[in-house]
Amino acid sequence: MMRRTTIEIDEDLLARAKRALGLHTTRATVEEALRRVASDAETEAAERTDRQRHYLATFARHVEPSVLASEEMWR
Repeated sequence: MMRRTTIEIDEDLLARAKRALGLHTTRATVEEALRRVASDAETEAAERTDRQRHYLATFARHVEPSVLASEEMWR
């Protein structure tokens, strides 16, 4: 789905992005920048989820269950 949108863009920043991405049009530059940002965010979220799953899977190695069940835990 496409949508026409009018936005104000910093011309210097746009020129830098065009050079960095090797693109010639504003539309192509904006679309590629959005694709990369979305992909990076999705990758980061997936990696964070994997790290959390790994930590939870190895949780018992990080804590002593008897301490968690004792008054010592709350001191």
